[in-house]
Amino acid sequence: MNKQRLRTWLGLSEQSNYVMRFLHTSNIRAAVYMSAIVVTMETWMILSLARAAIEGAAAGKERDLLWFFNHGAWYIVLLSIALVTLVHTVRYARGKTYNVRTGKILITTLAVACLAFGIHYGNNSYLQGEQALAFVTMSLFVFGLLTWRPISTFIGTAVVFSTFYALINSGIPATYGLQVNLFTLWISTVAVALSTYRQKTKEAEQAERLERNGERLRYIASYDELTGIPNMHTFNNAVSVLFEGIEGFDVEFSVLYMDIENFKAYNDKHGFAAGDNLLREVAEGLSQVFKNELVARYSDDHFVALCESNVAEARVEAAHRLVRELRGDVRLHLKAGIFEPTMREDIDVSHACDMARIACNGIKKHPGVHLARYDKSLDTAMQRRQHVINNVKRAVNEGWIKVYYQPVVRCADGSAELYGYEALARWDDPEFGLLPPFAFIETLEEFREIDKLDRCIIEQVCRDLRAEMDAGKDVVPVSLNFSRLDFELYDVPAFMHEMSTAYGVPSSLLDVEITESALTSQLRELQQNMDTLRDERFSLWLDDFGSGYSSLNVLKDFQFNVLKIDMAFLRGFEDNAKSRPILKAIVDLAHGLGMVTLCEGVETQEQFEFLSSIGCDRAQGYHFGKPDPVKLPPATI
Repeated sequence: MNKQRLRTWLGLSEQSNYVMRFLHTSNIRAAVYMSAIVVTMETWMILSLARAAIEGAAAGKERDLLWFFNHGAWYIVLLSIALVTLVHTVRYARGKTYNVRTGKILITTLAVACLAFGIHYGNNSYLQGEQALAFVTMSLFVFGLLTWRPISTFIGTAVVFSTFYALINSGIPATYGLQVNLFTLWISTVAVALSTYRQKTKEAEQAERLERNGERLRYIASYDELTGIPNMHTFNNAVSVLFEGIEGFDVEFSVLYMDIENFKAYNDKHGFAAGDNLLREVAEGLSQVFKNELVARYSDDHFVALCESNVAEARVEAAHRLVRELRGDVRLHLKAGIFEPTMREDIDVSHACDMARIACNGIKKHPGVHLARYDKSLDTAMQRRQHVINNVKRAVNEGWIKVYYQPVVRCADGSAELYGYEALARWDDPEFGLLPPFAFIETLEEFREIDKLDRCIIEQVCRDLRAEMDAGKDVVPVSLNFSRLDFELYDVPAFMHEMSTAYGVPSSLLDVEITESALTSQLRELQQNMDTLRDERFSLWLDDFGSGYSSLNVLKDFQFNVLKIDMAFLRGFEDNAKSRPILKAIVDLAHGLGMVTLCEGVETQEQFEFLSSIGCDRAQGYHFGKPDPVKLPPATI
């Protein structure tokens, strides 16, 4: 047995505060019964003594106070100690006092008094030829009901039994049988005491584990496990209480929904562990921004908060600065929606959060805008959004999805001759009319339904090309757009091969546009898909070049046939002197890497002439024609 195990066995090892409180409370409960029994017994003994005095006086045997004291002193002392102990333990058990030290002193005093009483009256009984039942009773009483550390039990019982044996042996030498009986009683008393200690300790440890698990469950039920701030359960309960009495407040409150835009790109670049750390830092920062107010984690990288309406915008600005400072080398922006419930509205918390979320979603993909307030006009957008989610399969099956073609022209030679078309999706809805792309594409991506739309477009393009070829018309290539989700939701190369084969359309007529943002996750799988498409002779285009954070890395790690320059480079073209040298550098870089260049967003002749002067191979934009369901030649330049 090593030293630590010996200390544990003797009860000398350190115990938790919970276990110590549990054992003390257990002794308090035992002492309630113990002191009550002692009070009853000693009261009965004092009354019996008084009756004996009265009967003796009636028989002519006078009993003075000295006689009464000599015979009843032990009863009075024990009764007094038991009464004081009873009062304290009852008050402690009822939560009227929490004085642990006083309780321990009283219980120990009562135990010592009981043992002394047992030794005294046990010895008297032995000297009178009777059994020492008082000693036996009090020994089991003290060491069996109360819980003592094992070392205290060994020392205490050894002292008590040795004292009793020495006392009776000095009066009448103890027989061998009595010695055996006393030794057996000692062993039994120690065993009972040790058993009580072990049992109570195990109960305490088990209760402590249950308490800790309960605290953990209560914490999980109230706080977000990752960030440590309140979760939606706590937020809902707190705000519900506030909303119930909102008419009684002189101030107005706002519910804020906050979204960290482009957070997925941060995870893709730095890993999920770093992303989790960033969420913890954001949550800690938001707790300071909304100090003395309520903020909670809604889900993923979304947070909600409640504050007074007159400080809502200031809180959003502070939260926006917080994310901007923490974002590192990835472009992260905090978008926030604000909803202000009023006394006239019968609302609940979920509804308020939904309204704030709708306002926030309305400014996604809007650079420079990070705050929006909910108003009734957003209800139509919400209804349209829900309609898109519920009816995408029906839209595909019933032909609501249309292909609109926008011309792509040759640019380097300045001819603006037709090169091909880009296929763009439109939703011609019988209820909402012709929906623009932003009204359904982002929604379908969010709910991972975009593959249904894109596969429909691919098949329609192949069908149109087949019809043109069957009619003997000249055909030109058509480019098709693919996002990251397409490669996750279905086998793009297999479907392209299937459609190309089914409609007899050469792969040279189908160009594959892959957005730069798609190249930030699952790179190995995407590279394999691109290799397969290249083997099938599909031309690969890098779409929206310059819109992501890793443009140069993309050029280094992936092989494309065409580099499509994001239209953002042409915004402010006439006023921003930096646009021209940047565009020229991009074109030269692409040519140096063996790629064809295409610039989208061309709206003026000046832009076209500049692109032609720097050798940009192709161009696309409203200057040559808007998307149309019929393939129209480019406008005359």
